[in-house]
Amino acid sequence: MELFRVTGEGVGTVATGRGVATVGIVHYQRECRAPCDASILEPGADFFIGGDGIQPSKRFSLLGHGEDVTLHVDPGSSALRSLAWTALALGVSAALVGGGLIAYASSEDSGNSLNASSDSSRLKTHGWAALIGGGLMTGAGVSLFAFSSTDVEFLPSSAPGKRRVAGQGHVVTRR
Repeated sequence: MELFRVTGEGVGTVATGRGVATVGIVHYQRECRAPCDASILEPGADFFIGGDGIQPSKRFSLLGHGEDVTLHVDPGSSALRSLAWTALALGVSAALVGGGLIAYASSEDSGNSLNASSDSSRLKTHGWAALIGGGLMTGAGVSLFAFSSTDVEFLPSSAPGKRRVAGQGHVVTRR
């Protein structure tokens, strides 16, 4: 687990024959790796917690939290975040396919109202299964997003005169 300081930001634009895209660029510098004992010279800068296999936290500032600050970090999983994106993409895709099957089968039924075919009935059944399954998968993906985030909490100070950043019991200090 590591504490990073945001040192700059920029925006890049790429134009191709297919269209234009804008990319946000964030420059950052590692302040320390837990456990560590380092001076934080710019407490007013934006910081975030990250590291190998850890979903980066939201940005925060150490200013306004007194001279001695302790952070408790509950690291989120990058693998869980990837699983959330996969579940969301598959769920939305399945729901769209299911809705399309239901719409297609319904249009077939309306054109042939006296002889509702078993194919149309099967399409509707499969469509409803895909729609419901896709909805459940989408819900699972959204839930996984909530559980994969890295949470940072400011805790009360324990030793006056030092600024502390703790990640899962590890401490970083500032004088």
